[in-house]
Amino acid sequence: MAKKLRKRNRALILSGGGARGAYQVGVWKFLLEMGWRPDLICGTSVGAINATAIGCGLNLEEIIQIWKTIERGRVYRLSIWQQILHLLFRRGFTPFMDTEPLKRLLHGSMNIPHLRTSDIEIIITAVNILTSEIKFFNNRVIDIEHVMASSAIPILFPWQYIDGVPHWDGGVMMNNPILPALERGVKEIIVVLLSPVGGERLSVPRTRREAIERVFEQQLIGSYEAFMAHLAYDQKIRGQTNIIQKMVRRSWSSGDLRIVTVAPERMLGFHSILNFTTRQADYLIREGFIDAKNQLADFFNLSDDPY
Repeated sequence: MAKKLRKRNRALILSGGGARGAYQVGVWKFLLEMGWRPDLICGTSVGAINATAIGCGLNLEEIIQIWKTIERGRVYRLSIWQQILHLLFRRGFTPFMDTEPLKRLLHGSMNIPHLRTSDIEIIITAVNILTSEIKFFNNRVIDIEHVMASSAIPILFPWQYIDGVPHWDGGVMMNNPILPALERGVKEIIVVLLSPVGGERLSVPRTRREAIERVFEQQLIGSYEAFMAHLAYDQKIRGQTNIIQKMVRRSWSSGDLRIVTVAPERMLGFHSILNFTTRQADYLIREGFIDAKNQLADFFNLSDDPY
């Protein structure tokens, strides 16, 4: 018999997006100031790192400090010798980058024993490479290898083994892991996207580069858009008419279920995905806070006074 899931009231969904994850810290800062505390945090890729950090008991300043001091060398390094050997001998698959620095950073920052007893349920995702199944792991089992697997960007980063099975980035199949929240009966959900697509209206791409970039951005929110379309269809066939859905800055209300999103207002560019620098982190933390304040104004019944 399937285990009954504990009912939760509030959920925070943290999407994947590489170094853009600093944006989520700015949103988290705003939510803390509003006194909004989730019972459940679901994260994919960099969202899994931030979710796990919160579950491990890191306070806001500690998380900000990690992001403001992080540099590329503390996350990944180009595996030059491996690339040379691969070119010479063509033996097997070789990722472009080595993520041992990230593993050391996580080991030095994450308090796994605290994670086990956290009163916030943490769920992260990864993809089983052999079966192409999305896998969910909660804080009862999450360890560093699970976080590494969830953030293992295919081709660029090496896959990670969990119980002897190779896994990589959960964002490949579910970059916006909202499903666990619904399974637990959550009625109030805040989703943090790391792409402006689906938010503000954008201009038509003018070059091939812009077109490719737009496709990439759409992929980042693809699972969320698919989920919302399914939810709308489900409500339609059930004959429910008390639905309020805003398509510009996406929000959803149906009965006692309410879903709202926070997303960047402008395109961040390809380079931002691996741009682990203090400068970008500082900028995105600030933008995340401001966007959350503006985009969640109705949700928190804030006044129209400028920030």
